[in-house]
Amino acid sequence: MEKQVKRFTVPFDFDWTYGVTIEKLRKDLDELEKLGVKEIEIETEDIYGDTSINIQAFCIRLETDDEYNKRINKERERQEAIKQKELADLEWLKKKYEYNTKHE
Repeated sequence: MEKQVKRFTVPFDFDWTYGVTIEKLRKDLDELEKLGVKEIEIETEDIYGDTSINIQAFCIRLETDDEYNKRINKERERQEAIKQKELADLEWLKKKYEYNTKHE
């Protein structure tokens, strides 16, 4: 398996609710670039008839060695759990049908 490109949320306090000056916008964008942000999503939300704006920043990067190893280990564990369940099911089926063939 190869490392994956991941999209991570970058926590940032967007204080743009009631408008923002160009100076503040420029400053915030510079700060976001320093944090590695590549995308900003701006969406409106309707909550009980009140409209609000949801702003999120995202970093897109290759997963780190640690993230890669955790993902691979989690997948191995998942595959092993599936294998163990299938083996248990097979054993149960063997016993069931061996019993039935002996008593027919």
